[in-house]
Parts: sequence; C-alpha cells; structure tokens
Amino acid sequence: MTVSPLNLLVNSAQPKVWKVLVIEDDPHWRSLIEVRLEGDGHTVLVAADGLAGLALAAERPDIILCDIDMPRLNGFGVLEALRQQPALRDIPFIFLTGKTTRADQRKGMVHGADDYITKPFQYEELVEAIAAVLAKRTALTAELRHHSDEHRRELTAPWAHELLTPLNGILGAAAVLESEFGSISRGELRELAASIRLSAVRQLALARKLMQHFQLESLREGGWDDPAAAIDAGAGLDDEAQLVAAQAGRAADLHVAIQPAAVRISAGWVQPALNELVENAFKFSSAGTPVTITGGTVDGLYRLEVADQGPGMTADECEHIAAFRQFRRAKQEQQGLGLGLAIVQNIAALHHGSLTLEPGPGGKGLRAILELPLAE
Repeated sequence: MTVSPLNLLVNSAQPKVWKVLVIEDDPHWRSLIEVRLEGDGHTVLVAADGLAGLALAAERPDIILCDIDMPRLNGFGVLEALRQQPALRDIPFIFLTGKTTRADQRKGMVHGADDYITKPFQYEELVEAIAAVLAKRTALTAELRHHSDEHRRELTAPWAHELLTPLNGILGAAAVLESEFGSISRGELRELAASIRLSAVRQLALARKLMQHFQLESLREGGWDDPAAAIDAGAGLDDEAQLVAAQAGRAADLHVAIQPAAVRISAGWVQPALNELVENAFKFSSAGTPVTITGGTVDGLYRLEVADQGPGMTADECEHIAAFRQFRRAKQEQQGLGLGLAIVQNIAALHHGSLTLEPGPGGKGLRAILELPLAE
C-alpha cells in the first residue's frame, strides 16, 4: 500500500511511556512511526502483517495501531481475533489506514475499535489520539471499578470490556457526525443513525441484564414468600419465544408447545426466565437446527423445557453456573455478560424452584429445565 509519507514534526516529551504495537505492511509508515515513538522514549513492537501482529499482541502492549489492508490477515480480522481472546480483548485499538470511506469507519466502530486515523496524518495527531484513547479507557475502567467494589472478581472478567464496546460504536459515529456534518449525505446520515441505534440497543440490553441480576441478588438476600402469588405460566410465553426467535433471525427453527398453569411466582419473572433460556439456545446452536420449548405440569410442578442442538455443556460446567462466567470463550465467540443462566438460576431459587441443565435429546445439545411450584 503506497501513501504519502508521515509528516515528522518535533514533539515535546510525553508524560507517560507507552508500549505500542504497530501492525503495518508499508515499511515506510512502519519505520517512521517506530522511529518517532521510540525517539520520545516509548517501547515499540512492529509487525508487517496481521498474523505477525497477533503473535506480538501476546506481549500485552498498552495500545495497538493497525493498518486495514494487509496480507495474510487484514486489520478487521486482527481486531476480531483479539476481541475473542479474554487476555487480549481489552487492549485499546486504533486503525491507521489510507481508507477514507465512512463505510470503513463504521465497520471499525462495529468491531469495537477505539479510534480511526486516516493517512496522511501528522505525528502530533497520532500522539494526541493515543493519549485520548488511553485516557478514555482509564476513566471508564475507573468508573466501573468505583461501582463494582463488591464484585472485584467480575471486574477482571471479559464482561467489563463488553460494556465498553457499544459505547465505542456510539461515540465513534457521533464523532463522525460532529466533524463532518456539513458533508454527510442523507444516505450516510441514515447509516450513521442506524449504527448508533444498534449500539444503543445492545447497550440497553446489557444494562437490563445487569439490573435484573442485581435486583435478583437483592431480592434473594431479603427473601421472598407470597402464598397468594399466582400467575398463568403459559400466558404470553409463546409470543415472547417468537420475538426472541425473530430477533435471532431463526423464526422457522422455533417449536413451541406450552400449556397454561397457575404458578406461584411473582409477576414479571416468568417471561425474563424464558427469554434468557431461548436466547441462550439460539446463541449456541446453528441456524437450521430446532429449538424446542415445552411447558406443562409434571409431578406437581410446572416444568418449562428449552432444548437445542448446539455444542451443549459438560457436567462440570452445568454444576458451576455463576454470574459473569462464560465457558469456552477462548474457543467460540460469546458476546454478552455471562449472566443469562445465572439470572434464570436466581429466579428459580427465589421462587423455591430449580434450574437443571442436561444433554439434549440423543445426548446432543443442551436441555434447560426450569421447574416452579404450582399455586395453591
């Protein structure tokens, strides 16, 4: 890739020394960035393609600067691979590229890039961008830590990064609107608005899960006992399941047979429980395979079963369901907070019921069984 040379400006000494990974296939850009950063006292790792850059990322740099068009693995592939590795997914990431289309910028935002710098640029712009990204990441992490003092184990898990990714998409699209508002066409404006909306919807879903988790934790501490509580467990569950299936783009894969029954449970918790189980089934099974939901009275309890034909879970994993815990994340992409099954487990425990996980029909997939007491 041939672009204009970097404008080497004299820059004042930086207050902090960084460890920077530069992934760039153009030797001129790679060398110029390396020389200037090292001249300011920073440690620089360099790679000429995406695969070499992924290998160097294991050294945990403070930030990664990455080109897009590269041999063997392009910049989007590098970012996607990093985001799937718990030990590397939280490293701040800036695209350095000759591409100038907003479609490329939006793609970078969706993948979770922290910033996007277009060549040619001045060295001072690069340094300011690195400093801004690192400062933003530090501030957001500090805010999470401030509100999570009682959950320090969870703070070190991948869910902290998951909360930041939609915000990056929103802030990135907003920055494009602010800086290029006068030149944006109606079509591009619509696409940016859609990008902001999708990121906001994802952020809202994450926030709701967190609120449900902490609300259930609080309710369990105080205890729940309402002999008069009774709702129709079948009411609205079919529609809820259909909605989740449609959002997953798999309406044809859903099979539902839910019978009504009066269940002793506080209003508002049956549908969230089903939602989590169905969402989980679609997330971990392939399109074209069935997700089956059955509900009815069995042995004096109301039993709701959700079965899929995904990879399933081991017996040890089934026994160790917990909030913010995701199994086999290093081997398969898992967006989310790792709260779904823990929320259902807490709903069951709160209402004197149970959640059981076992292999699906024929030993394939997973069958989640939620049992709740019937109303008196």
